[in-house]
Amino acid sequence: MNTFFSLILKYTLSGVLSGVVSPPVSPPVSPFGRARDICPIRNGVAYSVGGFPGTPYLVKPFIETFVNPPDAQARGTECRNDGHCIRTYEFDVKETRKRTFDNTIPACKAFPGTWFLSYSDSIPGPTIRMPTGHESLVRFNNKINYKTGFFKQSYSPCLANAGREGRPFSVHLHGSASLAPYDGWAEDETCFGETKDYVYPNNRPVTAWYHDHALHITADNAYLGLAGMYLISSKQKDGGCGEPWNLENIEEKLLILNDKVLNNRCQLHSDIFGAHKDNLYGDINLVSGIPWPKMPLEPKWYRFRLLNAAVSRPYLVKIKDDQLRDVSQDICKVIAADGGYRNTPVQFPTRGLLISVAERYEIVCDFTNFKGKSIYLWNDYDPVSMKDVPYFCNSHLLANLQIALNTVQPNPPTFQESNITPEPVKPMNKVLNQTDLNTALQMANSGQFHREFKFGRSNGHWTINGETWDTMKIAASDVGQNTWELWRFETGGGWFHPIHVHLVDFYLIKREGSTEGVRTYEQLSPKDVFHLGPSNTVYTIARFGAHKGDYMFHCHNLIHEDNDMMRAFSVVNSTGSPNPLSAQPFITLNNIIYNNWIYANPMLGETSAKLSSLMPTFNRDYFNNTLSKNLYRIFYPLPSDIQLMNGTDNPWQSQWCPLM
Repeated sequence: MNTFFSLILKYTLSGVLSGVVSPPVSPPVSPFGRARDICPIRNGVAYSVGGFPGTPYLVKPFIETFVNPPDAQARGTECRNDGHCIRTYEFDVKETRKRTFDNTIPACKAFPGTWFLSYSDSIPGPTIRMPTGHESLVRFNNKINYKTGFFKQSYSPCLANAGREGRPFSVHLHGSASLAPYDGWAEDETCFGETKDYVYPNNRPVTAWYHDHALHITADNAYLGLAGMYLISSKQKDGGCGEPWNLENIEEKLLILNDKVLNNRCQLHSDIFGAHKDNLYGDINLVSGIPWPKMPLEPKWYRFRLLNAAVSRPYLVKIKDDQLRDVSQDICKVIAADGGYRNTPVQFPTRGLLISVAERYEIVCDFTNFKGKSIYLWNDYDPVSMKDVPYFCNSHLLANLQIALNTVQPNPPTFQESNITPEPVKPMNKVLNQTDLNTALQMANSGQFHREFKFGRSNGHWTINGETWDTMKIAASDVGQNTWELWRFETGGGWFHPIHVHLVDFYLIKREGSTEGVRTYEQLSPKDVFHLGPSNTVYTIARFGAHKGDYMFHCHNLIHEDNDMMRAFSVVNSTGSPNPLSAQPFITLNNIIYNNWIYANPMLGETSAKLSSLMPTFNRDYFNNTLSKNLYRIFYPLPSDIQLMNGTDNPWQSQWCPLM
């Protein structure tokens, strides 16, 4: 037998016997342009698309194998007598060198490695898994070596003349109703040699993420690596009270999407005063820190948690078969959004799942009919909603899904849409009723709203209602606690923006200026980010609770946020609200469940960063002391509180099951 064909036969048979599909010979060519026009033709030659530079080296997608990011290891868990607990974690924020690109970009082997900023040396950051209904205490230590390390810059407020030094960070747990001092206020920063502790409520199941939020350098810090997933789980095996739709044992893949571009020394490149002054787009798609991975799967159901952690790029996700036919609608359903579970799953959208920066969606997909197939997680393009987004030669590719011939486990679990028990906590169902939604829609249809925010550009700055963070921080000073409001967001025809509102989940009520309106998977999905397309107007409704205090809202294109498309709102006593339609509080708290007005200040000295040497020892005594403060009492009332309420409903109350 011919040697070449014998090798082919040997390779093929080994793949069949092992149940693993062979990778494709070459990835599919971009349908959005001629490959020779948008790819480097040889190593070391600079090229660009739409004015955005690409990596000056030849690349080979689908070489690396996908793995989920590592799980964070807890330092300890302490509990109250009623079974409500606090779990603790600690991270060192520091620079780290990785050989992430060596196999995908062979030319990078000639260089020492790529520098990142990291949470405890992990890119992306370690995944924190918290059971629903239990608090967490997370300590972050700033160990970024600005003196002799790769990232030598110092930034305000960490300047020697201010008595502090180094490169600051601020941590935002995106998707959490955190108290203001723990929300990652942009000016609440931690400098070199300092430590800050954050306490989080984890009051409902959700795919959240933690990332940097330092003033004016968020884009740089996040792009260099400061981001990680944070899962609040209702799975019984994680300590929750159970999941709907038979999801408990369906295997999960955590897909963190972002794009990078490298310079000629294989370092992460950004030029915020030049090519990237308005947007940062790269030519390398990473999935959970891995460039264009191949993803071995079995022919069974999977749950994908999708997060767009890019600086600027939106993704239009589809799944395409080996003939490049879109099969997404046939095999996938959308089950959750930013703020947690939908009430009912919805079919995967025919136009693709548009995931704007910072949005999260959970989908379940059935691969049982794709045994032995090599298919694709695909990034499509919409010229309207993704106006002027550059597509490099491999921007359409995310991952190669390689489906084995058999499953390891006989009869693996299947998604059961009719199975709706147990019912996880869904605060939106308790704090907004159908009458509220109907009233909000009537208002939107007649052009009425409580507040209006126009996202635009003025004198070289990105603005909200003509103002910036530096010119006028507070855009709404009298939002009544526990009242609902309808907000109107608008932008012009030249730009699109992913809009993020801290503290609350909201529903999209109406979208104008788009042929799609509110997309099927957005309807009655709890959201904290939405895509504001060119010339779009969007109406959202939110119940502004559970806490009082100052909270940011901004464009989550991090270049826009840093330059200066970010402002804040203040949640105050409901009697101070100017909106009579919704101003009456719908729960009487009477200082029983909620009396922590001191934590309305995001710059509270008690909680601000301190020299690491002055911080309390991170041990059981400190953990128990933090738990005993019951900072999130509105979510976790004591048994005596419940007795005093005498049957009055507290819609913010979470549920918890004792940890094993």
